[in-house]
Amino acid sequence: MSSEGAAAIKPRFCDRAHAGQALARTLRRVDLGGDVTVIGLACGGVPVAREVADALGVPLGVMVSRKVGVPGIEEVALGAVAEGSDRVVADDMAWYIGVPSRLVDRLAARERVEVERRAYIYRAGRPLPDVKNRTVILVDDGLATGATLRAAALAIRNARPRRIIAAVPVASLTGAAEVRIDVDELVATIIPQQFDTIASWYDDYTPVCDEEVLGHLGRPTRVAIMNGRHVVSDVLRDVGNRIAPALLGDERRHAAERQIAIPGSGGALTAEFGGPEYLADEDDPASAETARGLVILTNGDGGSRHSYRNRYLAGRLRLAGYATLRVDLLTAEERRSERALSMACDLPRMTERLTSACEWTARAQVQGAHRTILIGASTGAAAALATAARRPAHVHAVVARAGRVELAADVLPQVSAPVMLIVGATDRDAIRRNGEAMRALPRGALLIRIPRASHAFTEPGALGAVAEQTVRWLDHLDRRWREDGSVHG
Repeated sequence: MSSEGAAAIKPRFCDRAHAGQALARTLRRVDLGGDVTVIGLACGGVPVAREVADALGVPLGVMVSRKVGVPGIEEVALGAVAEGSDRVVADDMAWYIGVPSRLVDRLAARERVEVERRAYIYRAGRPLPDVKNRTVILVDDGLATGATLRAAALAIRNARPRRIIAAVPVASLTGAAEVRIDVDELVATIIPQQFDTIASWYDDYTPVCDEEVLGHLGRPTRVAIMNGRHVVSDVLRDVGNRIAPALLGDERRHAAERQIAIPGSGGALTAEFGGPEYLADEDDPASAETARGLVILTNGDGGSRHSYRNRYLAGRLRLAGYATLRVDLLTAEERRSERALSMACDLPRMTERLTSACEWTARAQVQGAHRTILIGASTGAAAALATAARRPAHVHAVVARAGRVELAADVLPQVSAPVMLIVGATDRDAIRRNGEAMRALPRGALLIRIPRASHAFTEPGALGAVAEQTVRWLDHLDRRWREDGSVHG
């Protein structure tokens, strides 16, 4: 490995071309041998690789390797896939969250659709360059977890190169350690002690589009310049439009979340809404025809809609065919107030806010609101149960995660919707409180203990277990509801 080491003041690259020039200077200090081919990882690695290939006077090729994002937290790598290989390179994040391998495989299959689309466009249907007995320099614009580089290296290894060198302008310490396992050498211009993100090392980290990749590869792009903007040519657009449906088949593309405001008497509540991503039950194709329901997620502090737990649970539920709404039950002004904690513990206030949100989704005909499920954590669980008692026609099921359900003790006998309580197996207080609540809840309520998990479910695999238990229970309810045509079963 070659490195200029960590710097006291974080250096920055102007853009990817500048980073490629710096990387080329670093590579010149490495004994590369003869018969070298530079391969840039699309999209961001190609502009960097172009500078490296030109400086070294060697051929440039392109390879597509894509991150498989964590459901609901897509910017975090769950793993990666690369063209020319059926293997999924799983990141440690998959193990830590506890994402089932079957789900990783399904997410990877979806990313392979985009891999094949890009590969077809970049190389006009031609295979990867012949690298047998050659030194391959795999170039990307940075290395965070190393998943995409590892996937590319493992795929290119099948072509029997003499040597594989991974080369990046900047790498994290942990990512570099992971990549070294799968390559013959790692070359990085900078390996800082404090990494942050790849983008933080660039003044200009604008996403690289297909036309730019084709331009760096020396392929005609037929891109016009109109009003100072690059415009996709009709020819290239036509190629993409024709190949994408063929690769996608009948699978629908997933929808991103968007922020919405829910009107209320105390001010607007902020929420993130996401439509189902249509990776529902493989054994039940009908479940992918429309949203199976709307899941509203809320926390006990009145905020925290952006917590990684809520984001993952929402993402996992969308993959099961549900629309999701992550809502803060305090307004933005209230969350900044010194009274935020006391207001979040005000159960009548939280219940009123959650009830209003449920009623608004019904009036606004939000996707999936025909069957609304509430998932609450801590005091948010008590608010969910109280809302179910107040508005039985609006709430069709409740999931309480490490819930302070005893706060809703007075209304528990009035809850008619199915209820599942989830606690960590090592959380003795929650087990006791939820066990007592079970006696007041309707017949059929469930108490699930997640093995080796504590109150916050931060142990490896715990959050994934919560998500899978929730999906399985809702799948069971969904089948029962559709079989007997009832609302609450």
